[in-house]
Amino acid sequence: MTEERLRVRDLAVRFVTRERTVRAVDGISFEVRAGEVVGLVGESGCGKSVTSLAILGLQEKPAGKVTGSIRLGDAELIGMSEPGLRKIRGNRISMIFQDPQTSLNPYLRIGEQLAEVLELHLNLRGAPARARMLEMLSQVGIPGEERLRAYPHELSGGMRQRVCIAMALLCDPELLIADEPTTMLDVTIQAQILDLLRSIRQRRNMSVLFITHDLGVVSELCDRVVVMYAGRIVEQAPTTQLLDAPLHPYTEALLGSTPRVDVPGGGSLRPIGGLPPRLPDQALTECAFAPRCPRVRPGCRDGEPALVSAGVARLRRCIVPVEEMARS
Repeated sequence: MTEERLRVRDLAVRFVTRERTVRAVDGISFEVRAGEVVGLVGESGCGKSVTSLAILGLQEKPAGKVTGSIRLGDAELIGMSEPGLRKIRGNRISMIFQDPQTSLNPYLRIGEQLAEVLELHLNLRGAPARARMLEMLSQVGIPGEERLRAYPHELSGGMRQRVCIAMALLCDPELLIADEPTTMLDVTIQAQILDLLRSIRQRRNMSVLFITHDLGVVSELCDRVVVMYAGRIVEQAPTTQLLDAPLHPYTEALLGSTPRVDVPGGGSLRPIGGLPPRLPDQALTECAFAPRCPRVRPGCRDGEPALVSAGVARLRRCIVPVEEMARS
């Protein structure tokens, strides 16, 4: 079996205020293997980005309380000291954020920002650092030294995101976390960035945790998919199986609201009725998706369903029979 680069077990993130305790992430478990791209999918507010920040130890403090286990290889990240986490960030785990415009310092040239990463993490300066920067920019499709002298505002959105990818890869990390990296880009540039991430993953055998709400993007890039709702995992499956035969009504609803490239005009879109729930401050007494679910039945309100096996490499949190989901 391929080695696990990242192993998350029973991860919970709670934000404590004077009024209440919010369960932003509530006991999730998943893994990312070497060379694998795992998609973390769900609507805004489901806990995807909070999960990624917890992995890097960047959750809001002191309000954010993290429990469970996050292992990168043999290293346990939860409870690790800040100096220890600084050695992990950038070196072994890197992150690409959603908006490259806000990820880059507008007052510094591109070369200065890349050089800062190399000096901080690898103690690399001068000609060796410059050679490394040019090599990495070339790998992400930005040739020429003139780009090192450019300011972020002098580059297009797609070029800025390529710079952010180059910055994330400078130290050759084992795991790349990509948090909605194509959302701010037009469709043509999105496709280019996805092609770039796919080729980098293949060349480096790098693991990727790809966070998105777009199942169309997932179909292009990911090997497996973890679907989140209200801070919980509701379905987990290999990408092809999940897209061909979703086994949770929420996954089914997400697919129904996504345009299809194989149908003229994108096909008929079905919006998901209602709104995502207010994140709970105590244990659920029913399925979190029950108020919006078209397949709801009395048993859905008798307690939160368990996350159970639904076949080889598949998990689901639903009492609707698999046979009923498969017939739809």
